[in-house]
Amino acid sequence: MFSEKEQFILNWIREVSKTREELNGFAICPFAAKSTYKIVECPVEDIAPIDGYQVIIYIVEDYLDLNAIQFWVDYYNSIYKEWKFFEDCGSYDTYIRGVQTNNGRYNLILAQPKEKLRTFRENLAKTSYYDMWDDKYLQEILEDDYDIMKNRDSNPVKSSDFNESGEKTNGQQSN
Repeated sequence: MFSEKEQFILNWIREVSKTREELNGFAICPFAAKSTYKIVECPVEDIAPIDGYQVIIYIVEDYLDLNAIQFWVDYYNSIYKEWKFFEDCGSYDTYIRGVQTNNGRYNLILAQPKEKLRTFRENLAKTSYYDMWDDKYLQEILEDDYDIMKNRDSNPVKSSDFNESGEKTNGQQSN
């Protein structure tokens, strides 16, 4: 049985996985529906990566503000070099083309293995997905991976052209 917070996050994952007309047929997070993930509710100081998942969503204390969440994200990024941590602060709304991207309710810290994340991002950079992003927000999210924007190719593909590993399938389903 899922807690109320876990159920909310599961619904949010479904929402960010939906393709949207406002985003030219892309989902807010094109790989969310295909990724293996785990939801963990824990104190912020107890976060540790868990192998075997493409995304770990940590639900942390509600009373933490954006600065505190960002402090912890920076801390975990400094000690777990093979992982990338992101904040999703319940009180700090983010948008792409007017579509809210954050969950808007709970404080989350998300963790993804850097190598897998880089692959996903490189594949998205081959599409028009990042064209919809404000450059400042794009730099904030991509950080060290912002260089992928220089190597873009003009042959657009859809998010459905990638398998769950983020590899391009040319629209072919793998068995």
